[in-house]
Parts: sequence; C-alpha cells; structure tokens
Amino acid sequence: MEDSLRGKLLVASPALIDPNFARSVVFMTEHNDDGALGIVLNRPSETAVEAVVPPLSDIAGTEPVYVGGPVQPEAIVLLAEFVDPDAAAWIVVADVGLASAD
Repeated sequence: MEDSLRGKLLVASPALIDPNFARSVVFMTEHNDDGALGIVLNRPSETAVEAVVPPLSDIAGTEPVYVGGPVQPEAIVLLAEFVDPDAAAWIVVADVGLASAD
C-alpha cells in the first residue's frame, strides 16, 4: 500500500464525537489493503500492569494498563521499544514494535 499509515500517529479532530475515538491519539501498527490496526495511546485505565500481566511486574509494575481501542477489548498487546528486534512479535517502525502478553 503506497500511502500506508503504519507507524504514524492519528490525532482525533475536536469535532469527532464517537466515544471510542474522541480526544484520542492512535498509533497505527498496521495499515494495508486488508485493513488497519491502531492502539489508543492516551486512555489509561485504573488497573496496573502487574494486576493483569504478573510476569511484567518487574518491568512495568504499577504503571497503568491503557485501554487500546474498541476492537478485541479482551486482548493484551504490548507496545515497546525493542533493543533486540527478534524479541518483538512484529516491528512497526524503527525499534518500536508489538509483543504478545502470552
């Protein structure tokens, strides 16, 4: 796809009233002819990472889990900077990628 938004930030227009995306900043992790996937970056929950993914408590501990968007709300996706790109499930851009919580 020539005009892919992968690796870009989408900032919601003030006029957007959809509650899923109002006032949201979305990091596009995939955008191709088959569809798009993005993660909302600015919607922290009141739940700590350690409560949801105990193995990550040493890394993220009491940092909040962020509500990532309306698609697959039960899924846990880890957005991180990877020193070793092979540790990522996939690299989105440069050294930023996604990992599974499994």
